Amino acid sequence: MTPESPVTFDRNARSRWPGMGGHVAPEYAEGSANVTTVGLDGGYLRLCHPDEEKSFEVVAGRAMRAGVGQRSLAFVRTVDEHSHERVRGVLASFGGQDLPMEVFTDGDIQLRQWQLSTLPRARHILDWYHLRQRVGKLNAVVHGRPTASQLRSADHDWLSSLAGGLKWRLWHDRAQEAMRRLATMLYVLGKSTVCRKPAARQIRKLILELLGYLRNNSDSLPNYGRRYRAGRRISSAFVESAVNQLIDKRMSKSQQMRWDPRSAHLLLQVRVRVIDGQLRDDFTRWYPGFPSNDSTLWSAA
Repeated sequence: MTPESPVTFDRNARSRWPGMGGHVAPEYAEGSANVTTVGLDGGYLRLCHPDEEKSFEVVAGRAMRAGVGQRSLAFVRTVDEHSHERVRGVLASFGGQDLPMEVFTDGDIQLRQWQLSTLPRARHILDWYHLRQRVGKLNAVVHGRPTASQLRSADHDWLSSLAGGLKWRLWHDRAQEAMRRLATMLYVLGKSTVCRKPAARQIRKLILELLGYLRNNSDSLPNYGRRYRAGRRISSAFVESAVNQLIDKRMSKSQQMRWDPRSAHLLLQVRVRVIDGQLRDDFTRWYPGFPSNDSTLWSAA
């Protein structure tokens, strides 16, 4: 590839992004570092091979540090053999490994295991939004009209009072109390007058899921209320925007595209550099005569 005029580049870039992704990808494997805040989330793309699974996972994330800026990252775990080095390389611009780091995820077990192997000294924090959603879903069923109509008033009132205090306790770092309440709710649902009701079976399923979620993330539940009052982050909303920019906006939601995992991985490397404003710098470094026209690179990626 040689330097081209903006017009020629714009015409040919779409057919060359796999090669650009291959050039960009190795640069992430250099160095290791720490940042203040890292967010990781997963997204799914449709697989182009009809005889195999319908979709595959893409990991996307964003690293941020006050006074330094932010960097994005994305990769297909089943393709990228250097995902650990890639993340450490992205974080290298934020400082040394002795700096404190907080990693936000939605509590997904695979993401958590990957985080522990890649950034073992980082503090993991469970995203409050996803935790609140699970508690809210349970509350909606417990307080719903079908449950009230199927259960005796005494049993329904007992369940409602137990479920009503869950979010407050989780917000104020009283997860053990919340789990004891959930265990008591299971006791109520086990009563002979309750256990055979359809609503009871649905509530029991939600409680068991929430208990497993809390136990799997028991070391990742901070005092959300204290953090919120101190102006500290409690949500991974900044990661959702990264997922939308990297995956959903161009590769999933608005276009019914199907992808080969490796091709998607290479394109993601280009999109990361575009979003971080570094793709033109890459081309300038590779080709000193490359024209300084950012708009062509943005439109191409």
